[in-house]
Amino acid sequence: MPHAPALVVGSLLGRLPYGMSSLCLVLFIVAQTGSFGAAGVVAAAAALAAALGAPLLGRVIDRRGQTTVLLAAVAVHTAGLITIVAVGRADAPVIVLAVLAAVTGAATPPLSPCLRTLWPVLLGDRGAVRTALALDALVIEAVFIGGPLAVAVIVAIASPSAGLLVAAALALAGTLLFAVQPPSRDWRGSARRGRGPSPLVAAGIRTLLIGAFGLGIVFGTLEVALPAFGAERGQPGIAGVALAAIAAGSAVGGLTYGARTGGTSAGTGTASRGAADVRPLYLALIAALPLAVAPLLLADSVLALLILAPLAGLAIAPLTAAENELAGTVAPPGTVTEAYAWMLTALVGGVGAGNALAGALVEAAGWRTALAVACGCALLGAVVTLARRRTLTPS
Repeated sequence: MPHAPALVVGSLLGRLPYGMSSLCLVLFIVAQTGSFGAAGVVAAAAALAAALGAPLLGRVIDRRGQTTVLLAAVAVHTAGLITIVAVGRADAPVIVLAVLAAVTGAATPPLSPCLRTLWPVLLGDRGAVRTALALDALVIEAVFIGGPLAVAVIVAIASPSAGLLVAAALALAGTLLFAVQPPSRDWRGSARRGRGPSPLVAAGIRTLLIGAFGLGIVFGTLEVALPAFGAERGQPGIAGVALAAIAAGSAVGGLTYGARTGGTSAGTGTASRGAADVRPLYLALIAALPLAVAPLLLADSVLALLILAPLAGLAIAPLTAAENELAGTVAPPGTVTEAYAWMLTALVGGVGAGNALAGALVEAAGWRTALAVACGCALLGAVVTLARRRTLTPS
C-alpha cells in the first residue's frame, strides 16, 4: 500500500477543519455580534448546506471520479472561509454571513466518503477493510481532538478569525495532497444502469440516516452549549478543551472497537455475515449514546465538565465505524460513495439542526436545557432505529 500513508495524512489535514470550523464560526460570530442565537444561525447554515451538498458531490464522484470534484470543491470552500472573515470584520449583517457560510459548507470536500471507498480497492480483504474503517474513525477522532484544541490555542493567542484562516489553509493543503494520489486519481465508481438507483432506495440506509441525524444533533448542540458554559465562567476557550476531551474518550472507544472487531470477519467473504456481525453492536452503541452524554448535565464546574467529557465520547467512534460498515453493506451496488455521503449528510444535517436549536435554547433557557433536548432527540433516534433493526440487511 505505497500510497496509503499519503492518503491518510491528506485526509487528516483536510478533515482537521471539521473539528475547527464550526467552533470557530460560533466564537467568531459571538465576538462580532454578542449573540449565541446569531452564531447558531450562521453555523447551522454552514452545516445544513454541507449536509445537502455531500450527497450531490458523492453522486458526481461516483460518475466522474474523485480528483476533479475534490479540487473544485476545495477551491470554493477555501475562498468562502476567507470571505467570511473579511466580511465579518466589516460588520456585515448576519444574513450575509449565513449565505456565505452556506456556500462554504456546500463545498466542503467529501474526503471521508472518498477515503472509505478507496479502502476496499487498497486492501481487498474484508477483515482488513473493517480494521481500516475503525482506524478511519480514530482519524476522525484525532480531528475532533486536535481541531478544538487548536481553536483553543489560536483563540488564546490570536482570535477566532485567525482560526478560520488556519482551517482554510489546512483544508486546501490536505485536499490537494489527497487528490493527487494515484488511487484517488484512478478511482471510478461501479457502473449503473441509466441514471441508476439512489442508495436511499435501501431501507437499511434510511434507518442508518435516522441514527446519524440524532448523533449530529448531539454534536451540533455541544458546539454551542459548551461555549455558552465557558462564557458563563469567563473562559470561552474551555469549549475547545472540553470538545477535545470528548473526542479523546471517543478515541478510546474506537481503539477498543478496532481491537475487538479487527479480525472477526476476515475471510468470511459474505456481505450477509459482515452485516450480521456488526448489527447488534451498532444497535447497542446507538442506544448507549444519549445515556453517555446525559451526565454532562451534572457539570457545575470546569473540572467536573472535563471529568465527564471523555465518558460522553466513549460510544461515538465505535458507533461511527459500525454505521459506516453497515452503510457499505446495505447500499445498492454502484452507490457506495453516495451512500457514505448520505451518512455524512445526515450527521452534518443533525449538526446544523443542533446548532440552530441550541443557539435559540441557550439564549432562552441556558446551556443545560439545550443539552437536555439534544439527549432527548438522540434517544428518540435510537428508539426508531431499534424499531427498524430488521432493515439492516444487505441489499
